[in-house]
Amino acid sequence: MQLHLRAVTRRVDGRRLLDGVTLAVEPGRTLLVCGPNGAGKSTLLKVIAGLLPPTGGEILYDGRSATRWGPGLRRHLGVLLHETLLYDELTVLDNLLFAGRLFGVADARRRAEALVDEVGLRLVAREPAGRLSRGMKQRLALARALLHRPRVLLLDEPYAGLDARWSGWLTERLAAERARGATVVLVAHEWRTAWPVADQAAVLVRGRLACLVDAARWDAERFGAEYAHWVAPAGGTHVAVVAGQDAAPGKGSGR
Repeated sequence: MQLHLRAVTRRVDGRRLLDGVTLAVEPGRTLLVCGPNGAGKSTLLKVIAGLLPPTGGEILYDGRSATRWGPGLRRHLGVLLHETLLYDELTVLDNLLFAGRLFGVADARRRAEALVDEVGLRLVAREPAGRLSRGMKQRLALARALLHRPRVLLLDEPYAGLDARWSGWLTERLAAERARGATVVLVAHEWRTAWPVADQAAVLVRGRLACLVDAARWDAERFGAEYAHWVAPAGGTHVAVVAGQDAAPGKGSGR
């Protein structure tokens, strides 16, 4: 599913959390979104997911607005937020079964059982989710986001709480989702972990798109070296949006 944002803005109490964000992500590609705290990354995901309404601009899914899609759009979106939003009183398995019913998954039990095994939670499948460790909850939340085979994955810090083994699993899983044709938008503070799955990398600064690069033409070290310039322009300096996919070093900082 193609995702297209056109001049998307989100205002709260006169403050712009998102300021005219325009970008597109094609099916089978991953957009990595980076930026400092308060840049608007989580807000961007929530607006794309339909959890917050934009106050300006529009979001198109395969060329259609969310209004034209109607409630059925939710079945195409797999969402992981910073808060896992699991039901602590439900068991691990029941959290997935409940999500399966919400999304109308025909083979919900088989899918839930398979994902419980995939994310290594079989031994605690009958335990309430509230008793899980942080890393286990993250794996369960990821399983829930994947349960209904969504066409769009919106992931806020998906590597948070995962040890090296499960970080490796997630990287492989995201590669498989890309191969399946899913559109992925992934927020991460630590871009080096997520870089292997990125096709594009965007930097948000104060709600604005400061830079958008083609990850295939960059590497994590080069991106990291330029990141400081993009997120820390001289006081009050306009942050230039880089046109195209192959930004030259330094352009994002307006130098």
